[in-house]
Amino acid sequence: MERLNYHHLLYFYTVAREGSVARASLRLGLKQPTVSAQIHALENKLGRKLLERSGRGLRLTPAGETVLRHAERIFTLGGELLSELDGQADVAPSLVVGLSSSIPQPLAASLLDSLFALTPRPVLTITEGSPQELAVALSSRAILFALMDLRPSQVHPDSGVLATLHSRVLLESSVELFAPPALARRLRVDFPLRLAAAPVLMNPSGALRHEVEGWLAARKTNPRRLAEMPHPELHAASARAAIFAPSLLRESLKKLHGLLPVGELEGLRWRLFLVTADKSLKHPGLDAVLRAARGMR
Repeated sequence: MERLNYHHLLYFYTVAREGSVARASLRLGLKQPTVSAQIHALENKLGRKLLERSGRGLRLTPAGETVLRHAERIFTLGGELLSELDGQADVAPSLVVGLSSSIPQPLAASLLDSLFALTPRPVLTITEGSPQELAVALSSRAILFALMDLRPSQVHPDSGVLATLHSRVLLESSVELFAPPALARRLRVDFPLRLAAAPVLMNPSGALRHEVEGWLAARKTNPRRLAEMPHPELHAASARAAIFAPSLLRESLKKLHGLLPVGELEGLRWRLFLVTADKSLKHPGLDAVLRAARGMR
């Protein structure tokens, strides 16, 4: 094989990161036909299709994932080389992490705070979104790892690209109903029979919402839903309403929001997954989150 054209590789890398030729062209300062032609030249050189249409955007083929993985290493090493030659080797590294928007804030904060203790401290970017959005970002290497309340196989079971993502159970917990003190005392009597009369706030999406809905339906119980909102724990006290949350948040919900446990939803389990694009990924940020999770078990 002839020598690789690194300009072509850079154009492919930028398109893969941006998700479209149009956005990549703006970032590169080139016309779209020019970028498209250079990527086709790279594909012809490698004898592989690297990108394919997906709706209005593009997605990586299996060969494209392999090329992107190596391109990231190549351009990361190039950046480190320039930094050292410029005497800027101590510039803070960047770290982009994904977070499912349905994960309770106290839990996310406890895990992600561990990243601020890294040396050197990275410039941290948290990308919050749905599991579907995070899975796509992982597959395109836009984020290093993600905390998700669904496995990738549960997000897009028919996607060959997303099926290559790797996940592990980071935390597992029972689920409880929590409420402000006065309401908690009332609901504890004959729990869960009084759930039907309980005013509750619900997260509009997420694995916890889905599991709770199934648990309530199986018991033919329908609480009085006051509202659906992201992070209902932030509003439960002022709304004088109850919320459903993982049991491992007992202390933080009491300390931060004045919420007390009412009762456990028997048989229900909630899991948090650490998801990466590469099974063998090694990174200090990954290790820090794993240590923080072990301390919460």
